[in-house]
Amino acid sequence: MVKGFQKPITIREAIENIDKNEYLLPAIQRKFVWKPQQIELLFDSIMREYPINSLMMWEITSDKIKEDYKFYSFLRTFKQRYGEMNEALGTRGRTGSFYAVIDGQQRLNSLYIGIKGTYAEKLPRKHWTNSEDNFPPMKLYLEIKNRYTSDSEIDKQYNFKFLRKDQVKEFNKKSQFWFEVGKILTLSKPRDQFLYLQKIGLGDNEHSAILLDRLSSVLNKDTELTYYVEDEQNLDKVLDIFIRTNDGGTKLTFSDLLMSVLTANWPDAREKFNRLIQEVYSYGDFTISSDLILKTTLVLFSNDIKNRVKNFDNDTVNKIIKNWDSIRKSILSTFKMFYCMGFRNKTFPAKSAAIPIILYVYDNKMYNDIVKNKFFENKSAISTNQKIKKWLLLAFLKHVFSGQTDSVLKDIRHIIRKNGDQDFPIEKIIDSSKNNPTKNYSFDSEIVDGLFQTTYGKPDVFFILSLYYPELDYFNQDFHIDHIHPKDKFLDEKYMKSIFSEDTIQWINDNWNCLGNLELLNGEKNESKKDKPLKSWSEENKIPNSFFFVDDDISLRLEDFKEFYSNRVANMKQRLFDLLDNNTR
Repeated sequence: MVKGFQKPITIREAIENIDKNEYLLPAIQRKFVWKPQQIELLFDSIMREYPINSLMMWEITSDKIKEDYKFYSFLRTFKQRYGEMNEALGTRGRTGSFYAVIDGQQRLNSLYIGIKGTYAEKLPRKHWTNSEDNFPPMKLYLEIKNRYTSDSEIDKQYNFKFLRKDQVKEFNKKSQFWFEVGKILTLSKPRDQFLYLQKIGLGDNEHSAILLDRLSSVLNKDTELTYYVEDEQNLDKVLDIFIRTNDGGTKLTFSDLLMSVLTANWPDAREKFNRLIQEVYSYGDFTISSDLILKTTLVLFSNDIKNRVKNFDNDTVNKIIKNWDSIRKSILSTFKMFYCMGFRNKTFPAKSAAIPIILYVYDNKMYNDIVKNKFFENKSAISTNQKIKKWLLLAFLKHVFSGQTDSVLKDIRHIIRKNGDQDFPIEKIIDSSKNNPTKNYSFDSEIVDGLFQTTYGKPDVFFILSLYYPELDYFNQDFHIDHIHPKDKFLDEKYMKSIFSEDTIQWINDNWNCLGNLELLNGEKNESKKDKPLKSWSEENKIPNSFFFVDDDISLRLEDFKEFYSNRVANMKQRLFDLLDNNTR
């Protein structure tokens, strides 16, 4: 069939195609979610000749797609909780093409259930036990004996309702007649309708005859379902089409659809992912998503790490399933390590930066040791720990993981795996990126000057200061970002004018809230310092000038702030270049 809009079909033809499994559902589709009232209104709309939105079909001709991708049949009988999932239908070896519904699943399934299926919900005050007594099946009926007068605010002209058998019997005793909608498929001819009405005693009821004739017309011949056929055999392009055309409910992302594909081949995937996400959250409130886990699995097992359906082939999915315990441990222990390093969710701005560390932990089977005391106490382990944290801080400061990161991840993966089971290869990672104009770790004088314009409250302050204090115990102590010379004095306009000239005040106002006047202090020290003058506090606690990165002959009095600030910034810039060992310049 040629791509594009096709000749419309009737509702009856659509139902027949579903019966023959000519229409199937791809794994990306959500489960059926319409309530009985929604289906009733759909049939009311059809009887009133309201248009039904166009459907979109994906014609499947590729043998590879039939073999590798999962398809599901339409739901024939819906049962709350116990019968909400579509049945998988094998298409491997199937000859000829068939159609997967890309847009219109809920409407088509509602039509099918209303005409040929059943709908079961738990009765009030019944237990959630899977039995027909608790979940009696209902069929869709139309009351044809009497003219309908709406008794609610819902705009309906026809009295469609899902009913149980016992309800139908009871209602039909009250001068009503509830006609089972699906029977109209056998009453397509006027004579058949006439004989039926005669049989049930409504042969002289003109209203009944009009309703049956109209129901037969709209379902058997008159209502036209327009549909568009997409013949693209590239799964990723079809997923993109699905995202663009699917407007119902919550918007899906490409990763949502990839998750659906993975779940189709691994039913436990979503539950296991969600459980891991909750486990990670217990450490530092780290918030990760299925996107991160999916990308991690690609980095671990696929040559191509782009978010493409073809990259989650049977081989990759089987590797994920087989190694899930180690994958889970690697992700969880890596975020535990970040927590021990002093990171929290709000100070870990690019979750993709975790993936190379997870890879390093997974490949070297470090997931059982990386957060144990020996990892932090052992000399070589401390070296590894500090290298990892230093790399993370540099990556955050240079925004290496902003925007598209697939090429960055592939390059780092190559280096880590080539390096083998040695220490984390920070120097090789930095060196390999030098020629990348946007994803490098280079800090020239201009960039460093810009860092020192960073003000209190900005996320980068924590990353920069952490480079100066790598030995601090971030896990067992709470560290605050503190103004070295207290800010209350700078905000006291009268006091400032009493000791500084107007030009100096202007210079101080431009700098006192910047990095050159900020430090990391543990909570206990910060509480003892509060708003005390720097000179008094340092003398009381016998703190040397070197603690503040200023020379011994530099005054700590606020009156000498300009000289203090200039000396401190110069020393810190030089210290930063020394910390980087000129590898990133």
